Amino acid sequence: MAYEILELAPQPPLQLTPTTTVYSGVVRIGQNSRIQVYRSNEPATEFGFYPPDVPALPERAPLPQVWAEAQVMWFVPGTQSSGHFPIGVERVHAGYAPDPRGGPMRWLLVSGAAHASAGLRLAYRITIQAVSTTFE
Repeated sequence: MAYEILELAPQPPLQLTPTTTVYSGVVRIGQNSRIQVYRSNEPATEFGFYPPDVPALPERAPLPQVWAEAQVMWFVPGTQSSGHFPIGVERVHAGYAPDPRGGPMRWLLVSGAAHASAGLRLAYRITIQAVSTTFE
């Protein structure tokens, strides 16, 4: 079962150069169910979200270079009494995916996997560098 996106709060984008923009914010992931069972040494659970402030790409536009980072800001400790229960995020990456609603644009999808007993708040940062179409 994948984590749900419980909250997504983007920060204003930072334009570094005419072709490079940094998007950042906070995302809270977890499970909305009342009953949560966690087992020791379970593999990380997948998550994914579309940052709302990143513009979509037309279908045939060249793909920009994308770098994604995320780090744990806060977590909800579980009530486990013994065992090894890691907390953290791994395999964070971003790339353009087809519109989940079936439209002609491609949207940036940030995904990864997380270990969390009851929920995590992650800070994310995505750097996008457009492909230069001019040669100097």
